[in-house]
Amino acid sequence: MRRYFINPELKRSSIFIVILMSVFFAGTVFILKLQQEALKNSYIKVLGATAAKIVEKEPNLEKDIIPIVLGRATAEEEAKGENFLKQYGVTKELDTIIFPYVNQTSLENFYLLGFVFLSMLIILFIMNYLHHIFFYKRIRRLTTAAKKVVEGEYQIAISEDKEGDFSKLAISFNSMREIIRSNLHELNREKKFLVDLLSDISHQLKTPLASMILYNEIMLSKDLEKEQRTTFLVNNQNQLHRMEWLIKSMLKLAKIDAKAIEFHKENCSLNETIHESIEVLESMANVKGIKVKIHEKENIIFNHDTLWLQEALINIIKNAIEHSEVNTEVYVSLIENPVYRRVTIEDQGEGISEEDLPNIFKRFYKAKGAKNTNSVGIGLALAKSIVEAHGGMIEAHSDLGIGTRFIITFLKY
Repeated sequence: MRRYFINPELKRSSIFIVILMSVFFAGTVFILKLQQEALKNSYIKVLGATAAKIVEKEPNLEKDIIPIVLGRATAEEEAKGENFLKQYGVTKELDTIIFPYVNQTSLENFYLLGFVFLSMLIILFIMNYLHHIFFYKRIRRLTTAAKKVVEGEYQIAISEDKEGDFSKLAISFNSMREIIRSNLHELNREKKFLVDLLSDISHQLKTPLASMILYNEIMLSKDLEKEQRTTFLVNNQNQLHRMEWLIKSMLKLAKIDAKAIEFHKENCSLNETIHESIEVLESMANVKGIKVKIHEKENIIFNHDTLWLQEALINIIKNAIEHSEVNTEVYVSLIENPVYRRVTIEDQGEGISEEDLPNIFKRFYKAKGAKNTNSVGIGLALAKSIVEAHGGMIEAHSDLGIGTRFIITFLKY
């Protein structure tokens, strides 16, 4: 029962009922007191009239009659009196209407009780009406707010500054409104993401498909030499490989952005993950005579998905190798302190202009004057999404003609 009394409405109703019953009790006591006074007065009038008539008939009994009238009668005397009156037809079964004093007193008490009862009934009706008006106003306000939320007005909020079930209902309503708004926003974001993804895919596939269609038309319409045909087929094969890589990368990026991938994170060596990433790119680095050097002081244990984080590191290191000058070095350093773990990848390449630097993590962005024309600008975007999915952040600093430095930071708190 105690949990219901946290509601201010129930507290007010209970207090009002107690006050009203107290008033009713006091009124009843007052009426009983008036009735007692009226009966006393009627009793005095009857006795006085009886005594006066007896004295009028028998003056010599004046001194004896007062003690008799005011004295307390015994049970025997009361019985004799009842038998005496019964001889004249005066019994308890007679209607009170023939007794003027009793009848008048009863009528006065009846009217007084009726007035008190009617007054209490009116007060109860008014208070019940006001209480329910207040109650239903709050329900209608909640109903109106719910309709507005359904219509898309998510700014509306229900405020209840007092404890009780209405306050809990208001809090639940506001939470529900926020969840609906958030879910709808997320749904619209996913819808836009899907539209953008399809647009990006169609845009990126349009050029290689056009090239392949052109090569096929030439091979079908013209009698080419074997060497030329082989060249066209090799070009088509390269375009197919490029499209395959592009589609796979975009699907990976889409899954990460849509939070559709379940990362299998384990506490394992971040150093080993970096070494394995460098080994994948070793042949690519050797072609350009680039040495990838790693600087590490200690073995760092980090909770991460090894394969996915390798994907991010490979894309960043690959980007560094592609934009480095021949016979230079790419430095990968790994440090840890009480606040964070940090991986830094630095090349000695062409650098990135201040205009392009803020955009390099955007998908399909190509820097102006980029030497690598085959790049589609998705590797760094994918790397950024993977790093952020691991709770990290990535930033880039660059100087034209000197090189670029990528910094990946994983905070511990």
